[in-house]
Amino acid sequence: MTPEEHHNEFLYQVEKLGIDTGDRSMRDIAIEVADAPTEAIRGLNYCGAPCCPSELIPESDWATMLQARHTIPNAWLESQIVCSSTYDGSMSHLVAMGQERTQHARVFIAICRAKLNEPQSLLDMYHISEDDDDAIALEKICQAVTDVGFYGAAVSGLLGASQSPTTRNYLVLFDIGNPFAELLEKGRFATHTWDIVSLLGGYNDLVPEDLSKSISEWRQMILNYCHTGQLPCETWRPLSQSAMLVRKDGIQHLDHTLLAQFRAQKLLQFAEREGGEGGCDLLWEKVIRFFLRTGNPRYSHEASAIIDQYCPKP
Repeated sequence: MTPEEHHNEFLYQVEKLGIDTGDRSMRDIAIEVADAPTEAIRGLNYCGAPCCPSELIPESDWATMLQARHTIPNAWLESQIVCSSTYDGSMSHLVAMGQERTQHARVFIAICRAKLNEPQSLLDMYHISEDDDDAIALEKICQAVTDVGFYGAAVSGLLGASQSPTTRNYLVLFDIGNPFAELLEKGRFATHTWDIVSLLGGYNDLVPEDLSKSISEWRQMILNYCHTGQLPCETWRPLSQSAMLVRKDGIQHLDHTLLAQFRAQKLLQFAEREGGEGGCDLLWEKVIRFFLRTGNPRYSHEASAIIDQYCPKP
């Protein structure tokens, strides 16, 4: 979505709260929104926020992955961990499950064909075909959501941070399945924010016994890092990327060769071919975000306009 579209969506949601938006400054509107009942705001099921450059956030720099690739941390930052879960796209999966749209694979294929130079390369990477039923297709698509919007964002931030002469940077990939998932299969997906819940340990009594050892190792690794500022691996560098992989069977160090075999890493190479340094932003805006947004009935016509042209029924 463009800044103007984000702005209009914000005003649309605000009016649903009964707040007058006519001939008022965004600051006055935002203050009234902040005073609205919390439950009323939650009831909007609003995903998104005003973005720059807009009246509410009048910054010229977009919060993009391209920008992150060139943003150097403050000099006082000695060390940092950038963490990505292997199914962070789970939140998009859950939102889509609550929508009425069907034929997910056909919609996504049409979007890829309409927006990309090498659409089949992306579809083959995630094994997406017109024969996929909606449940299978949605899972595959949200893996792409994860790899572009979360892993891509993590690596973009590391590319920028690695330019700092004073900051040590580490990448952690969290891949322990969430045992508390309800709508998704329990124990199968490392869902968004489950890495934080498992780390903080608020539900130790509910964690299955077969996960206790790996979660304990995960916590100990982070506690050790808090004392030393280091992980038991080399720092992440653009030409020698590495990571710590946290899985059910323990923690594994991925050197550059092993990390290069991950699908998400291959996705970044594909993004570069499609759009150079801005490739991840291109995939996010033109494909991923477009697919997610058009699941909303207010925007579904935008996808409908290209489906028959780029993915006609047999």
